[in-house]
Amino acid sequence: MGRRRRRKQLPVEPFEAEIDSLTHDGKGVVHIEGKATFVYGSLPGERVRFLYTGRWRKYDEGRVVEVINASPQRVEPLCSQFGVCGGCSLQHQESRAQVESKQQAMLDALKHIGNVTPEEVLTPLVGDSVWGYRRKARLGVRYVPKKGGTLVGFRERGSSFVADIDRCQILHPRVGELLPQLSTLIDQLSIRDQIPQIEMAMGDESCVLIFRMLSTPSHEDLSKLALFGPQHQVAIYIQETGPDSAKPLSGEAASLTYDLPDFDLQLHFLPSDFTQVINSDINRQMIQRAITMLQLNKDDQVLDLFCGLGNFTLPLARTALGMLPVLKVMLG
Repeated sequence: MGRRRRRKQLPVEPFEAEIDSLTHDGKGVVHIEGKATFVYGSLPGERVRFLYTGRWRKYDEGRVVEVINASPQRVEPLCSQFGVCGGCSLQHQESRAQVESKQQAMLDALKHIGNVTPEEVLTPLVGDSVWGYRRKARLGVRYVPKKGGTLVGFRERGSSFVADIDRCQILHPRVGELLPQLSTLIDQLSIRDQIPQIEMAMGDESCVLIFRMLSTPSHEDLSKLALFGPQHQVAIYIQETGPDSAKPLSGEAASLTYDLPDFDLQLHFLPSDFTQVINSDINRQMIQRAITMLQLNKDDQVLDLFCGLGNFTLPLARTALGMLPVLKVMLG
């Protein structure tokens, strides 16, 4: 057997540094003796004290323990579990500054990876609200007796454990405020330790929760699930094997739709379908901007690769090909 590589010893005392920039996943960047160190919980321009959490040959990692000089972009996180839960990484940064940071990360990637510099950079699109926008998510579930029962939410940052939260601020409130009730429901099931995840899918009106089950639920379990759905205005689906096995508990499929009123369109989709409509407000703005910039007329032909459900393709077809969309793109 080869010799195991010895892990580098971590300093036990906090290290002081000034943060240079921000990574795409929300970590502050500082170079110490020429080596990049990614510091979780910091923002550009801040002077912080941090503890090393990992050291490798090409880079190191750390987490903030004290902010000495705070950035004007720093705000108080709305979620009490921010920093523990892995669902968010930038709640400590003002929302407009978050958008600017993400735009800069994209421009840096184009320059350093693609060797491309845009001639023009448009003003970023933003939604009406920075909270409660997410319509699609996969939530972890874990029965933890020492925690008093079942935990439902996103995984902890850098861990397989489920974060102990009673409300998620980024999920649509229909589900974000339902976590305690979901925990109580699963506590009452005979297979409470055999449900690893719940997938959320929302349309403009309806919401579906897909319960992944590793064991067959009892009749009593099914009865409790059947009562829960109407009480909380969600449709319950059960998935006992792969994604294609997801089926409605009631036997009647939920009607999930996404409306594009500017184009007189209503898109129908299944709960297990891949959709890019996570933030509907911004998605509608993106469609409108694309059509405005393309300046299409009825004689134009547009090829939309990776068209998915057609949330861009169908509006484009309304403009370029009259009232009848023609889709001939078939991709695996």
